[in-house]
Amino acid sequence: MTKIALLTATLLAFAPAAAFAADQQTGEFTNKGVDYHYTTEDKSGDKIVRGTAYAGTVPFELHIHKKTVTGTFNNKPVEFDLADVKKLGITTGN
Repeated sequence: MTKIALLTATLLAFAPAAAFAADQQTGEFTNKGVDYHYTTEDKSGDKIVRGTAYAGTVPFELHIHKKTVTGTFNNKPVEFDLADVKKLGITTGN
């Protein structure tokens, strides 16, 4: 559960910055003292976010679907509802 909470916090931290634009995008941000670097791309109607955290040592890949977010954080599977993100007022473009 902690990993999902961390991943949700990660998604929330860069959701406004990335704005889930249609073009591939590269970005970085710091959340709670942790630096995150990522790229985004649209693929088959999903937004894919790939990057690293903790000085490049923890990889993550998120697939943002119409109703869910799936992927990996630190090579462990994660999944949560997109509605959980939207409840916090984050615009995801989906």
